[in-house]
Amino acid sequence: MSNNQLMHSGYERIADDDYKTIDKRCVYAFLEHFKPAGLCVDPCAPTGSGIVDTLNESGYQAISLPDAFTWFVEGADWVVSNPPYTPGLVDRIIWSQIEQLKTGKVNSVAMLMRWGFDHALKRQPMFRRNPYYYGQIKTLFRPQWFEKRPGDKQPFHPFVWHIWMERHPLSVSLPVVLYSTGANHELYSW
Repeated sequence: MSNNQLMHSGYERIADDDYKTIDKRCVYAFLEHFKPAGLCVDPCAPTGSGIVDTLNESGYQAISLPDAFTWFVEGADWVVSNPPYTPGLVDRIIWSQIEQLKTGKVNSVAMLMRWGFDHALKRQPMFRRNPYYYGQIKTLFRPQWFEKRPGDKQPFHPFVWHIWMERHPLSVSLPVVLYSTGANHELYSW
């Protein structure tokens, strides 16, 4: 196990924190509030992406990229990703994607993070007084990261989608806090 992980879960870490986001509720939580009009890109997916798979299954166009620092997709609508949590690296990845937003290479950025990610003092510029920060979608569930959990152990960490946008509704007081159960609203009628 890595000495720099944020919390010891008792599970072996997957190499490079390459977790596939197999819990579709994570993507459904995003889609409950945002409907991408164009291409979605997951730049943190060297071996594929559950986010991309679920977006494509839901009728959206999405691709994965193997390197968050090499950008070669012009005209992408959204970056939608669950970046690796290696301290320092995760911050560089998010700042890199915000830079893609600032330079007009993408319209919006959504990063799936643990609930307390925005509490770190060094990360305040990502969130406070950042003109691109829109807000977050709090998931009202704890995502599953493994197909099978030994001994029926339940997930420990709650997650949120942090959203940065080039353009957002001016009538909204920012940042906003949205909530989602992650239910596939395409499958259910209310």
